[in-house]
Amino acid sequence: MFFFANVIKKHMIKKCFLSESFFILAQNIGYLRNDNNIKRFHHHNHQQRWYSVVNTCSSDGSSEGEHLKPHWISLNGKEKSKINKRIKGTQVNVVGRENDREYLSISKKSKMMKYIIRLRKKRNFRKKMNSFFVKDSKTIMNLANNNDLIFEAVLSNQKNLLQHFKNKCPKLYYVNNDMINYIFHDSLKVNKITCNDAVAILKIPNSVQKKERIKFLLALDRIRYAYNLGKILNTAYSMNIDCLFYIHNTVDPFNHKVIEITNGSHFHIPYIFGSYTELRQFCETHNVLPIVAHTRGVSPIHILKTSTQQEEGICLILGNESTGPHADILSFAKPISLPMHEMTNSLNVSVAASILIHYLKSML
Repeated sequence: MFFFANVIKKHMIKKCFLSESFFILAQNIGYLRNDNNIKRFHHHNHQQRWYSVVNTCSSDGSSEGEHLKPHWISLNGKEKSKINKRIKGTQVNVVGRENDREYLSISKKSKMMKYIIRLRKKRNFRKKMNSFFVKDSKTIMNLANNNDLIFEAVLSNQKNLLQHFKNKCPKLYYVNNDMINYIFHDSLKVNKITCNDAVAILKIPNSVQKKERIKFLLALDRIRYAYNLGKILNTAYSMNIDCLFYIHNTVDPFNHKVIEITNGSHFHIPYIFGSYTELRQFCETHNVLPIVAHTRGVSPIHILKTSTQQEEGICLILGNESTGPHADILSFAKPISLPMHEMTNSLNVSVAASILIHYLKSML
């Protein structure tokens, strides 16, 4: 019985021999960092030889201390260069992540994303929040040249663009293309035709101070399409129109489609929002002659010769593309038209506006 117990004990010691040596070595790792401690460790464990299981694994006859050295010390030049490249790569990734921390993050379900989408779609929401939405980096950079505009937020997949607004905008978001395209997820036309690289939120600017004497007032009656309004506003800016009057139900001049065409040039023109009654009162107050473009109007030369002696300026009113001017406009404004070929019924409102503005400005 005593012999059998000794056999079992010897067998268990052999089974646990290797694992026990590792536990002892792990406990002394901090102690082995000093060369003197290594010598003491060798001397102290000479009889027990727990660490010899590890040291005698190599067959090259190297010293016991060599096995405690890190594995990369004996690497050749090529292997060291590979490791250095890996280290540099990780350093670049870390620096990139640190740079990304300069910018805010945004998700598709966040309040900021919902806020941006509502500004893009809802005119009443833009009016309520006194903010508007624009897209495309070129348009955004053009608006940045206007010192009167205040940027709320800029989202872009270009870090160079975000760096430009570092001191101009409090909220900068570095996003991918998928996040930008999500803003237009319900607008297939935008996704198919254009490449969206940036969007921005700006505060609606206050109207520029009106001139004391208005010689040319341009009123817009229910202009329906953003493209037409943008072209008209471009002409108004280039021809130095004194003031703009937006009658209710005209396309919002702060619609991003309008701003893409004008690049914000119409922000430099004084503007007013009002009704037909308010337009009539404005014309009477500033002593300007209201005239409206109409297919059955008379030549503007005849009206201007008989009326400009009393009025100090004119108010050109442009009506809806489909239905023409409203009946309330015709109740106080004199209709004018351009001489055209008998087979031509009408012109596009933006084309007619360009011709009439140039023609009338030359007669003032």
